[in-house]
Parts: sequence; structure tokens; C-alpha cells
Amino acid sequence: MRRGTNLPWVGDYNQAVVLDGIRRHPGTSRTDLAGASGLTLQTVSNIVRRLVERGLVQEGVALLRPGTGPGAVRGAGKPRTALSVRPGAALAVGVQFEREHVDAVLLDLSGVVVGVDREPLPDPEAPVELVVAHAAGLVRRLIDTTGAVGVRGVGVAVPGPLDFAGPVRSSAINLPGWRGVAIADLLLRATGLPVLVENDATAAAVGDLWRSRRTGRSFLYVHVGAGIGGGLVLRDEVLHGESGNAGEIGHVVADPAGPPCPCGSVGCLEAVAAPAAVVRRYVERVGSRAARAAGLRLAERTVLDDHDVLGTRAGAGDTVAAEVLDAAADDIARVVLGVVNVLDVSEVVLGGAGLRRTGERLRVALAARLGAAMTREVHPLGVRLGEAGEQAGALGAASAVLHESLSSTWAGVHAPVRALVISPVAPVH
Repeated sequence: MRRGTNLPWVGDYNQAVVLDGIRRHPGTSRTDLAGASGLTLQTVSNIVRRLVERGLVQEGVALLRPGTGPGAVRGAGKPRTALSVRPGAALAVGVQFEREHVDAVLLDLSGVVVGVDREPLPDPEAPVELVVAHAAGLVRRLIDTTGAVGVRGVGVAVPGPLDFAGPVRSSAINLPGWRGVAIADLLLRATGLPVLVENDATAAAVGDLWRSRRTGRSFLYVHVGAGIGGGLVLRDEVLHGESGNAGEIGHVVADPAGPPCPCGSVGCLEAVAAPAAVVRRYVERVGSRAARAAGLRLAERTVLDDHDVLGTRAGAGDTVAAEVLDAAADDIARVVLGVVNVLDVSEVVLGGAGLRRTGERLRVALAARLGAAMTREVHPLGVRLGEAGEQAGALGAASAVLHESLSSTWAGVHAPVRALVISPVAPVH
């Protein structure tokens, strides 16, 4: 777990450290928390008392002995009181915008998904105000159907680029009509709940990190939806960049002679390997009539569904579908290899709606390509499919709200959560 500091003016940080330790390690004890965090036992005991009084933490039966919690010393000893997050103590809604639908999840502080719902959008060209109204209705429906009380806020995962200077504005390239949309203000007015906004790929990385019990992780989250994005984590710290838009791997040039990209460049990874590009390549190879006969609908709003069809057909022996999917996977793998070599991460995690039928194909291609990573003889480099699947961004946005809402200053934030996970701090005595 993270390290705390015994300086008196960082109480909120230490509280976050202790609560995070209890959340990640249910059943841990005060003594084990002190050993893992570097805080004094008295400091930990004071923090735990406050968390119990706030109803966030509960004490269990005295079953633990030394060696059962984070940083514990093995051996016999007096039983210790087990600590765990109280179920239902805090909840948050996460919302994720895609081209053809909006996803929402309701997340508990312990990491349990209480509810999941989806609202199809009537028209990909629908005005932003109508899209936000659908999202707000989805949030209210999810809260009502689960009977949730004490919802702390709404986290929003949306494609970039995002402008965090003032009210958060989204100009999502892959969402028609999204140019300078004040998404946080619109949802705040529509739901009455505090709102936090994050790039969808970064939110997915946050969710994977927040729900993990491992610490000290460095990984790249590759999110494939209508577009392609990346979330960056180094030693448990989420990297946002100067303006909050770090990780836009979809706009690394993969083919200088490739097609134009909506961002204004040419041959970007998104333009050659995103689901729409894969579908376009297939149609170019077989013709639109044969593509429709194969089950593709070839409409703006069916791109992800058509991409799924190609994944299914490739597995059933359609050689053209397999070739265009393999070409896209290789394009993604080449860009990811470059990022891995620059950042020296030890893991690549894959997720997003664009990998519903093709995730394993991409995982295999990445694993083969990353065998050439510069650090291959220094440390292992894993590639896996994220457990959250296509709701990863929504889960990450909800977890970011939970983290922020448990600080004493929460009133809804419009900037990325730069301190969601803080680098270790050496104990000060």
C-alpha cells in the first residue's frame, strides 16, 4: 500500500492512505496498516476512529493475527481487530459516452458494482443537449432502480481532447457535434449531483488501478471504442500531462501515407486501426454488396456492431475479415511497443467496446510484438484483457468520484484527478 507521512498538516492524505489500505485489504488491522504505511500506530488509530465515526469503516471479529495484512510480520501474537469498508457507505455513478449509446454503472466504495445500465441514443447526430438529457435520465433510472442512497456524485468518461481551463469542455473527435461542450455543467444542472470529468482511456486506467489489490504498478491501458486511446500509470501514479490529455496514442502517426484523420493529421493510428477503419478496409476489399451479405449494416451508428461481426466472421474462417483485423492489430501493436519503450511499463491492459469480439486477437498480436521491448530481459511484460470490459471507463470515472468525495473539500470537481493515486512518501519522524 502507499506510504503516509507523520507531518501534522497532511491529514487528508494520510486518511486516504489508510482508507485505501483497508479497502484494498479487507480484514487488515491497525498494526498492519501502521507497518505498511510508515505511520505511527497512534496516527493510524486516530484515523480509523474517525473513519468508523463517519460510517465508512467497520470493525469485525478479532480474528487477525500478525502476518495477515499488508506489511505484516509473520509469527504468533495477540488477535487483532479486523477492519473493512462498510458496504453501502459511499456510492458513485460512472457515465461513459459512446457514439451509439451511454453506459452507466453504480459503484460501491468496496469496489462492488451495484448496478449497470445502458441507454441507446436515437441518432448519432443528435444534439449534445439531447444526448446529455438521455445520460441524466439514465443516471436517475439507475439510482431509482437500485434504491441507492448517499450517491456522492457522477463521474464522466468521455473521449478527448478535453479543456480543463475553467468549466470542463469536451471536443470529442469521435462524437459528432461535440465541440467545446461544457459537459460537467450540463450534467450538474440535469442531475443535481456533483460531476467529475475524465478522458475515457485515463478513466479506464484509473478503474483498473483502483479496483486492484496490487500496488507499485506501471502499465498502459489501451482503450478501443469508436477511437483508440491510452491511459498511463507509472508506479501507481496516473499521468495526465500538461493539459490533462496525456495518452492520446490514437493520434500517433502509424502510416504517413494513410487516410486523413478527423484530428487534422494524416495516417493516425485511429484512422488506420479503429473499428471504423477496419470496417472500411473490409468494404474496400469485398465491396459493399458482399459486406452487407456478410451481415454488416454499414451505418454510422453500427460501426462497433459491424466490427463485432468481422470478429465473429474471422473466427469462422473469413480470411478477408481476419486479414483486416490482423493488420489493425499489428498497427496498434507497433505504436504500443513505442510507448512501452518510452515509459518502461511492465503491463499492457486492453479494454473498450471495440474489443468485444477481437480482444484476444489483439492481445496475441501485442504479446508477440512486445517480445522486442527494450526491457524484455530486465523484467516481464504482461498483456491482458481488462476485467471491466467495455464499461471500464464508467467504472474508472465512478471510482475517481469515490476517491475525491471522501476528502474534506469535495463539492464536485471539473479538473482531472491529478492526485487520485499519489507517489509513495517516505515517513517523516
